[in-house]
Amino acid sequence: MSGFETRGTNQQNGDFFRKVVIACAAAAALAGAASAAGAQSPQPVSSDPTAVVKDRETTMKSMGDAMKKISAYVKNEGGTIDGVREGASAIGQASHKIVPNLFPAATGIGNIEGSEAKPEIWQQWGQFEQAATRLVTASDGLSSAAQGEDRAAIVRQFGQVGQACGGCHDNFRQKKS
Repeated sequence: MSGFETRGTNQQNGDFFRKVVIACAAAAALAGAASAAGAQSPQPVSSDPTAVVKDRETTMKSMGDAMKKISAYVKNEGGTIDGVREGASAIGQASHKIVPNLFPAATGIGNIEGSEAKPEIWQQWGQFEQAATRLVTASDGLSSAAQGEDRAAIVRQFGQVGQACGGCHDNFRQKKS
């Protein structure tokens, strides 16, 4: 035994380390639970499939309106940087909501009248998620570019958002006739 240790101190050290181990185990368990909860898909916006489709249409229309605002700036047709920022924010919020909140099963063509969502969404769910992720990435880039006011960066990111939108529309959307 060294001159610095006593039986009582060893006991206290043991109690302290035991408490640290218990606290770390509890923290790890909480982190694991939070991680597992985060890995689960968020719930659709409604349990009513018709309401989900209506919200999906409203969300997509808001994205289209935002694209028009940004397009006016990109094409030098009277758009403003504030309009770009507002539009980029709207697109970003909508893009983060798309999968799976706006596309739960049984909300496509043949299930809900007026739906434009092709069955390929659910048949090729992995590709659909990848396409949605590309939109999220592109819209986040657009929001960042809009904050910097770099017109060339905004134009480039706007093009990326357009390509991401088109990728989904071309493969997973049936236009109304």
